[in-house]
Amino acid sequence: MKKFLIFILIVQIVGPPVAWRLQKDRTATITIVDESVTDEKRSSHSGLVWMTDYMRIRTIDQNAYTLDDYFGYFPASDDNIRQFGAGALDNTDLLYLADAHGVWRSSLEKFGMMRDRDRDERLHSGLSLAELNEVLDYIESGRKAVGEALLLSAEHEGGRRSSRRLAEAFGVEWTGWIGGWFKNLNNIRELPYWVRAMHERKTGQQWSYRGPGVIFIKPETSDLIVLSPGIELREPRPEIVISRRADALAQGVYSGVPLWGWFEVVDVGVTGEVQAMIRLLLTGAGENALEEVGLPPSFPAVVVQRVERDTYYLAADLSRVPTWLGPSKARWIADIRGQIAPLLEKAVSGEQAFWRFYVPFVRNILNEVAR
Repeated sequence: MKKFLIFILIVQIVGPPVAWRLQKDRTATITIVDESVTDEKRSSHSGLVWMTDYMRIRTIDQNAYTLDDYFGYFPASDDNIRQFGAGALDNTDLLYLADAHGVWRSSLEKFGMMRDRDRDERLHSGLSLAELNEVLDYIESGRKAVGEALLLSAEHEGGRRSSRRLAEAFGVEWTGWIGGWFKNLNNIRELPYWVRAMHERKTGQQWSYRGPGVIFIKPETSDLIVLSPGIELREPRPEIVISRRADALAQGVYSGVPLWGWFEVVDVGVTGEVQAMIRLLLTGAGENALEEVGLPPSFPAVVVQRVERDTYYLAADLSRVPTWLGPSKARWIADIRGQIAPLLEKAVSGEQAFWRFYVPFVRNILNEVAR
């Protein structure tokens, strides 16, 4: 019996890496755009790159994708902006717009601390007009594109008109509001200083919020709402709920997953279909607070178009890796991480959103383009 248990243990340890090696390589041309990189972790697209290796998806030259295979901002480089030009997307199978919100000087400082937070400076943001037109032409051609939260609220060249054109291309309408759940509203590692500065300028009062909470911000008017558990929130965190369970995109994707980090409040456009919703469970006070500014208690988390266009808009910042990814060269590891994610959620916020929603959802998309 003891020998049998040892044999089972060895199989469990050795089996996943061996099974990964037995898989065949597949290829896909994936173009990643990330305008918000602040360090070597590349956290907005590192999960996607990890997924390509986990699924043995290679470039057309049979090379593994790396964290530097993207267009956007490179903080440690002398030539720190890499843009794509005309024709750069011609052979692309999947365009992935990971993050376009930009880079602030404070985000390059340790923990985002600034001596004078009101003098924070945006170093880079959004797409150029030339890049925007390439993206729009690509989407109109019917090829597969993924956009992720804060793409619409970013300051693209061309201003709000560019944001509206992007929203229309992805089948959504941005309400002008962004939001987020944060584990500690007074933690400078989580909530950026500009949020507090906006609140203090608008109200003339010091930022006094502590502990977990949900914030809603309308940057154009500096309106800001804070919802706290037990006061405005019946449940402390928003959750993502699958709307179309029978859809192939939902295969292996969990519903009722707690959300973390930033999201955009969007409406579905004429050509879009809602795949998942962000839902808040509110008290009467919370319902009144949102109703006063015209915000609903639930709104789209994922909007897809699959008739004339082939797009997927993730209105929540789902791809940001909450913790160590672990080995990618081990089959079934993503499924195992998804199963144990609830056990780790209290210690590491975002485990469930990443492993139970983002990973299986993106895996379904990658399976459609890999060959």
